[in-house]
Amino acid sequence: MKITSTIARLLLGAIFLFFGSNLFLNFLHQPLPGGVAGQFFGALYVTHYLYVIAFVQVFTGILLLINHLVPLALILLAPIIASSLCTF
Repeated sequence: MKITSTIARLLLGAIFLFFGSNLFLNFLHQPLPGGVAGQFFGALYVTHYLYVIAFVQVFTGILLLINHLVPLALILLAPIIASSLCTF
């Protein structure tokens, strides 16, 4: 069970580090979605709140990868995961 939780922690950390750094470096190009979702992401971009979300993702991804303050990292990631699930 310990190996499974370690693999899950490392995978979650790698995913949030990769996609959080994508918001800064933009190496995965994709167009904005249409409709209300596009307006929402546009508003996040204009107000620079998207950079706050990206910083939290990168910071918590690093914390998960180095196995330091894991409960804090998971608490910080909970609202991001919940809002990601609500946008679908």
